[in-house]
Amino acid sequence: MDLYLDHMLIGVRDLSQTARDYNKLGLKVTPEGRHPGRGTHNRLVVFGPEYLELISIHDASKGLFRPNLAPFLKSREGLFIFAMGTFDIDTIFAEMQTRGVAAKTPVAGSRHAEDGSTAYSWTQMEIAEDAVPGSQTFAIQHNDSFDGRYPEPPNAAEHPNGVTSIHHLALAVNDADAAAEAWTRAFGLASISQVPDTPATRRVRLDFGNCALDMMSPAGPGPLADFLERHGEAPYHLAFEVADLDATARFMDGQGVTVGSKNEDSDGVGFDLDASLASGVPIRLIQQD
Repeated sequence: MDLYLDHMLIGVRDLSQTARDYNKLGLKVTPEGRHPGRGTHNRLVVFGPEYLELISIHDASKGLFRPNLAPFLKSREGLFIFAMGTFDIDTIFAEMQTRGVAAKTPVAGSRHAEDGSTAYSWTQMEIAEDAVPGSQTFAIQHNDSFDGRYPEPPNAAEHPNGVTSIHHLALAVNDADAAAEAWTRAFGLASISQVPDTPATRRVRLDFGNCALDMMSPAGPGPLADFLERHGEAPYHLAFEVADLDATARFMDGQGVTVGSKNEDSDGVGFDLDASLASGVPIRLIQQD
């Protein structure tokens, strides 16, 4: 199926403060945009086809397009849901019906600039919240080119910290194998090289083309088991690829940002950033061989 990871929605309570925090981490953030009739506003961190959407409630008086954002933000900030990108949303909608996945007829959406003008638009297809384990998801087809969507800041995809792309998104699930099977049945995602388990974690990796989607389930006590007990099945962490990990570490040090010790796993050499630095998002930075 013609799908890729389009963007990760990160629910935040204070959009301006989060933008300052992400800038300190060396991530460029676009100007504020508003969603007319949806009650939310956002700022973005863009890479290639994929990007982060920092989303917050602007005016809930007329109802939210995503009502579950409000209770999410009452409990915590961080990884909320994510979107799958496509170049042919009508075909994807037809395939969802064939596969027995409950999906709504695609509808139009838009993002307005601060002056009220339409910055760009898209068509999106909502998928039933319980269609797959680990995260709510939806499909989106953009009506504008990548460069046309992000005129500000200049060279929006070039970040001072050296991050080049999303490497993988991990979902916390109760059963990694069963979750991977569910995502494969629903969207045709293929398994890719198996990443090693740890004593406390079972992980199955699926291919989104531009990055990976990991299903992670606990094999014993630990942070993942604790997360599932607190939040249930949900997005768990994000990993980014960097061009030069040592240069990234030097940048972070210059910003006064404390990073974890450098370590190596099957993805490459990397280090971790505490979730408190990024509005509740645990981040791993990786340099591949």
